[in-house]
Amino acid sequence: AVVSTQSTGTWVFYCSSKALDIIPDTLSQNNFSLKQLVRYQVEKRTELEQEFLSLPNSDMYRAVVFFSPSGVEFTASMLSRVVSRDCVLVAFGGSTAKGIKQCFGDEYRVEVCERPTPNGVLDVLLKLI
Repeated sequence: AVVSTQSTGTWVFYCSSKALDIIPDTLSQNNFSLKQLVRYQVEKRTELEQEFLSLPNSDMYRAVVFFSPSGVEFTASMLSRVVSRDCVLVAFGGSTAKGIKQCFGDEYRVEVCERPTPNGVLDVLLKLI
């Protein structure tokens, strides 16, 4: 979220500990005074693989949707071990697609949402079924 403080003309950018510089850089390049505040920490959950493997038919997923580069980073090693190469990796947007490429190379087919919106995800998933 980006909010303005009218009295100082400074904007506050609330973000995660893994936020990319795209929004701050764009605003700064357009003469916005910006203060970035980390609202929450992004961290890897060690129990994720066990929880994933306990799901019914965890070896039969047709697609995995990623919404952030950190989501890719934190699940790449697990997914490489437990998800079939026939599974399609879906990226919410361009920075997430770059994260997929960095972590997985060409191991999986990758689809990128044309628009980083819920309907953009839906459009990709409907093409896959």
